[in-house]
Amino acid sequence: MRWLAWSFWLLALAMAFPRVGVHQGFTRLVFDLPSAQVDYRLEVQEGLLTLTFPGLSVGASDTLVNSPEVASVQVVPGKGEVRVLVRTRGAVEVKASRYQDPERLVLDIALKGETPAKPKAPDPPKTQAPRPPRPVVLLDPGHGGIDPGMVGYVVEKEAVLDVALRLKRFLEREGIEVRLTRDRDIHLSPDKRTDLSMRASMADSSRVNLFVSIHVNATPTRTARGVEVFYFGRSPDPRILAQVIRENGGGEVGKRLTQEARSVAERILSDIVAQANQRFSQRLAETLGRHLSQATGSPYRGSFPGDFFVLRYARVPAVLVEIGFGDHPVEGRNLADPAYREKVAQGLLAGVLTFLGNGAFAR
Repeated sequence: MRWLAWSFWLLALAMAFPRVGVHQGFTRLVFDLPSAQVDYRLEVQEGLLTLTFPGLSVGASDTLVNSPEVASVQVVPGKGEVRVLVRTRGAVEVKASRYQDPERLVLDIALKGETPAKPKAPDPPKTQAPRPPRPVVLLDPGHGGIDPGMVGYVVEKEAVLDVALRLKRFLEREGIEVRLTRDRDIHLSPDKRTDLSMRASMADSSRVNLFVSIHVNATPTRTARGVEVFYFGRSPDPRILAQVIRENGGGEVGKRLTQEARSVAERILSDIVAQANQRFSQRLAETLGRHLSQATGSPYRGSFPGDFFVLRYARVPAVLVEIGFGDHPVEGRNLADPAYREKVAQGLLAGVLTFLGNGAFAR
């Protein structure tokens, strides 16, 4: 069962335009074409391949691939043509081949300096999908070391580390590889900007499929309770801005880092690949929030965009989860209870498995 969800994902990719295959040392894209008269143009840039098919009509799609060579594929229909934007993991070598019966264009994409296995002519689409690669989830227990985070009925850095370690065990039982930004009470750097940048850089790896940063919430009134999940983006809500500044380090440091993150968020508006990843992140946020609320009984307050520094450069679906309010007299005490933390981890597990298994990577 642990591979069933990912088999469905690979099957969806296999029926898409293009069909995607992840192989040892290269990623293959297969474009099924209606006839030999359909031509194409290929432009190769650092981090991006652009294919243009004049006269072709195909529906729009955004597909997150996350192979070592390819991050995502976006199909953009236009007037009298179709463009396909392939976001790569840096400098790549591309081998293009045309085949007949059926007519198709095949691109084999390898990182420069690596020699892919010798390709053979691809078979026509099959209903049996190959065994997919093992998914990798990066968990980020927020704060740590000299930075305790919020302090109420619980200390944030302690509660989120405990939840992350529990979630790690659950995910590994499902055959999912898990990495942690920290596995004990440490900070990555005494400088907050460097600390958050080091965590963020781990989510920029070609070997990570999802990034989940785990935190505990707080309010000045100490009356709020519930679950909130954030994805990267700009928010006009003053309450969320105050929360973002706190999680970005608080005070003048938090304000400065929030402004840096905001400038990145503004650039997303003109980056269609980043927009696609933002939509996946929003979907992940909604899925995690609802499952976490269902598992714990804590109200689901919603998913929101926010200028979180730790999420700003993530190249995979990435969210920041506030698992509850540590200063609420009921919820704070719940978060101090190991049995309740177990429910939190189970809720996050259900959310991750649902996101991976419901076709979230293929649209």
